[in-house]
Amino acid sequence: ERDRVLKEIDNIVNTSFVKGSKSTLSGGIQRDVMEPTKEQAEFIKKIEKVANIKLKTQKRGGVSDANIVASAGVPTLDGFGPYGDGDHTIHERALKKSFEDRIELSTKVFEAISNGEF
Repeated sequence: ERDRVLKEIDNIVNTSFVKGSKSTLSGGIQRDVMEPTKEQAEFIKKIEKVANIKLKTQKRGGVSDANIVASAGVPTLDGFGPYGDGDHTIHERALKKSFEDRIELSTKVFEAISNGEF
């Protein structure tokens, strides 16, 4: 995924959208792409077992601090916070019910970790 995104960025930078103009890009990669790993899949299975639920995974194409932790080789999951709709728009919102759901899930996971189940 990382290579695809970098190639697309290069294509955009190297394309003149305004006659006579050119673009340059600086700054480099600050957060690498979080790719699925075997350890992550095992972590998901453990969470599903202790929480007695089926987790749905999806590629979101976004970025968060989870990318930093994952790039250090730590099995990492993102998206345990409240959910809602309108991502990255002025209409973005979290659903009230999602706070309760996520607190319950996080509590089960933390209890399992403290009981040595992970």
